[in-house]
Amino acid sequence: MTFDYTKAESQLDKKIIELSKKEFLPAELVSLISNVAKIQLQAEKQASPVMPEASALASADENIQGRPLLARADFPYDHKQAAELFESFTQILINLTGPIADATALISDQIKNGELELEKVFSAYLEGDDSFFAKCGEDTPEAPRTLNFLVQSAITPSIKVVARNIAENLPTLAKEEVEAPTSVDLNIELSPPAARNHGHCPVCGSIPFIHELRHKQGFRYADCSFCHTEYRVRRLACAYCDQTDQSKMKFFNVEGEPGYRVEVCDSCNNYIKTIDFREMDKVSIPTLDDLESLPLDFLAVEEGYKRGTLSSWGF
Repeated sequence: MTFDYTKAESQLDKKIIELSKKEFLPAELVSLISNVAKIQLQAEKQASPVMPEASALASADENIQGRPLLARADFPYDHKQAAELFESFTQILINLTGPIADATALISDQIKNGELELEKVFSAYLEGDDSFFAKCGEDTPEAPRTLNFLVQSAITPSIKVVARNIAENLPTLAKEEVEAPTSVDLNIELSPPAARNHGHCPVCGSIPFIHELRHKQGFRYADCSFCHTEYRVRRLACAYCDQTDQSKMKFFNVEGEPGYRVEVCDSCNNYIKTIDFREMDKVSIPTLDDLESLPLDFLAVEEGYKRGTLSSWGF
């Protein structure tokens, strides 16, 4: 299926307007994220990573059992574009003020003098080497996630293009429940995909950063924290530990933030946010919904839960 960039651009513009109305979000942050998101979307059109051979992907049986099509460490990416985007985003951050500008200037100097090698930085991200970024963050303690933001923002366009391409190799799963619509007037897919039996991404194996409820039946979809593949998952299961004991799972909302809720698991003590715009006239762009629903993160942390993964912006 061809990705509709025109529609995506229109939705992005609408979402940015919605974000700008959130008083708890600093205008500088909204401007930064909006600018980066627009650049990323254009970069997706131009990205030209070398696609993996079909023989490098997991077989249908292996994938159904839980093995991803391609491990994130093996994902190819457009090296030239990623380096150019890294430099572009570096200049954007340097032109800001405060700790993040200072941290970016230091990172830029480290790359120029060879203390940091960009290829190794990208490789560390692909391998999910959190210790590497934690150590780098020690050099910029007032903005320790700056390098994460730069790398993730620069490489994501390539990663999304690769993921869309290889996702066409995902096997079709057998459906266990009756999912036929009750009315021809319902705005639902007539044949939604079957739910995966594992919470991790079937394309790259990473964990999701957010969930979304869709259709009248409330089918639950996950959005991958690495390749941003959207895939259907079980409605009543923890995204991180696969716990299905409902006595250990609960959810809560935040007053003034309709369309979002937090799902928590007392088994692994993690939480994940869920988008539910089914009865609202709102555009859903998960990476920006994550930012828009920031008050729910504060509440979940106050309640003693921890987030299973970083945001899609690296912080």
